[in-house]
Amino acid sequence: MTTQNVTGVLNCSSGFKIPLSATITDGSETALTTDTSFTVTAQNIGDFAPGQTVVSGLITAGANMSYCYILRKGLILALVPWAVKGVACGNPSLHRAVTLQPGDQLRVFTMVAAARNAALSVVTNQGVPRIFIGTAAGAATTQLLDLQTTNTIGETLNGSVITQAQFTSVDQALITSVAGGAQVTMSNGNLSGAVPATDPIEVQPYMKPVSIPVALNFTAQYITSA
Repeated sequence: MTTQNVTGVLNCSSGFKIPLSATITDGSETALTTDTSFTVTAQNIGDFAPGQTVVSGLITAGANMSYCYILRKGLILALVPWAVKGVACGNPSLHRAVTLQPGDQLRVFTMVAAARNAALSVVTNQGVPRIFIGTAAGAATTQLLDLQTTNTIGETLNGSVITQAQFTSVDQALITSVAGGAQVTMSNGNLSGAVPATDPIEVQPYMKPVSIPVALNFTAQYITSA
């Protein structure tokens, strides 16, 4: 298995900084811990800085990455901005400030540069963050399913409206679906909304403002030509 160094800094409202660094095995979601150059021992963010409120930051991977989030008690608490080293261009604010508790983890998924893993990261009008993943294989329609439950987007977010989203994939040149990215379709086949793809090796992904209603039988997917 390949590995890569992942680093980052989380900025807190008090001015406190959380330095992060670890060697991560590609293709397996892992907790990114504190940088031992500053913290002596590697710790999860909630154990290192309980009570601190994270407001912004950036996590950077050496080759490629699919998603990053703060995990609390088995649920995604907040999405965390990330980029591939060399194309990072800012330290965005989190979509919500997070006051850390013991046990909170920063979870990352890294991969080799050619890996075709795609991720649709969203936030709803109720402030709920979720991640939907899929991996294209040839010319096909690839469903994007909930990272934690494998449910469809309709089963997970029924009755919500997606207000922020980003879709990342190295397949940008091969994607033929609407807007060149992920699309959310209604049960009758009509389009509810679309999110353009960002190739993270080329540019830092950013959450984009959208308005995509979601109901029970809606699905998220993307179409590739090869």
